[in-house]
Amino acid sequence: MSAVSLTEFQKRIEKLTDKKVKKIRKKAYHLIKIIKKILESLEEEAEDMIKKSKEELKEGVETLAKKKAGYLDAVRSLEKFGETITNIVPNIRMPTEINHKNLLEFHKNVIENFTILVKTKNKLDHKIHPYFILLRSRVKGLIKKLEEASYSLKKFIEAEYSEVELIEQLYNELDNMRKLLNQLNDLKEQITNLERKIDLEETEISKMKQKLTEMENQEIFQSLTKIEEEIRITKTKIMNILNSFRKPFKKFLNLVTSGEATLKLDEKDVLVKYINNPFNMFINEDKDASKLKILLLKMDVLIREEKLGLEKRLIKRLQRASESIINQDALIKLSEKYFNMLKEREHLLQKQEIQKLINEKKLIEEKVKELTKLKDSLRRLQENVLEIREKIEEIKTKIEDMAQKVTGIPLKLSVER
Repeated sequence: MSAVSLTEFQKRIEKLTDKKVKKIRKKAYHLIKIIKKILESLEEEAEDMIKKSKEELKEGVETLAKKKAGYLDAVRSLEKFGETITNIVPNIRMPTEINHKNLLEFHKNVIENFTILVKTKNKLDHKIHPYFILLRSRVKGLIKKLEEASYSLKKFIEAEYSEVELIEQLYNELDNMRKLLNQLNDLKEQITNLERKIDLEETEISKMKQKLTEMENQEIFQSLTKIEEEIRITKTKIMNILNSFRKPFKKFLNLVTSGEATLKLDEKDVLVKYINNPFNMFINEDKDASKLKILLLKMDVLIREEKLGLEKRLIKRLQRASESIINQDALIKLSEKYFNMLKEREHLLQKQEIQKLINEKKLIEEKVKELTKLKDSLRRLQENVLEIREKIEEIKTKIEDMAQKVTGIPLKLSVER
């Protein structure tokens, strides 16, 4: 059998099951109607019980107490029993629609309130006895009928209505399929719109980058690029020189900590900073780097006294580096060059052409970030589509299996994936 659309599939199910469903639901309605009539009769009897008890109580409590043994108690119990029934009956709500779920809830509601009725009857009946025989008999008879009717409903739900329950479950799955297909279509539309937006963003970014490249080819920007490269190289040279002292400085600090060498408190603080962040410490030094020079001179004494435990090869390299700093101001010259280039770069950055380029770069970065977010959203939507397609396939198989059980015919469902 060829696969059919969801709408056509449901039409075929309805055609094959409609008569059976209507027949069984008609019986369910009949059973509910029986219970409704019993409850209405119970309510009428309860009103008579209340009316009768009030008529009797008009004679007065003392008169009734003298009239017959236990008669006053019987009248009061009759009234209480009647009030209990009138309170309970409205609690049993008739189902607005016949389906398996509503029938189960209705039956449960009936049983819960029936239980209260039986407990009340058992509690009060012996007090009313032997008076008001007709009223008592009619109410007890109705309670018995309610018990029988609720039992018949229970058996009907478990046996006959089970077939309709499966059909109702099938319709629920068809509704679920319809919702999933709608979700899938919505997601597809969102993906199409998002892909279109991503294409536009990528085109715009590409144009902006091309414009940026043209701006970067201008002479003024070439000058800025050259300055920034020189700043980077100069900073690296300074760092290499300062880093060559970190290991011996650590040994120096260990000697100070152990008491084998001495430093003033502020000198020790400078030593720690040259170990932890040498470049930052150096550029914040005074113009002559006097603090660094003092440390190098004091460390040189320790080197000569062979207290640092350094290899001869390292000692010679270290002494040459110290000499270049103390006597030749090698670091000072690099520092001056570094700060002069920073000033030159700052001057270039104030140029209108450079500001335009910087703003363009920032704008491109923001656009790229936004594009990344859009692509992340697209990826999540695509993952959602895959999940829904898996659910659709699962429900499709379930629907086809249920349809065959219900109709005895191997119907096939065609759905857009």
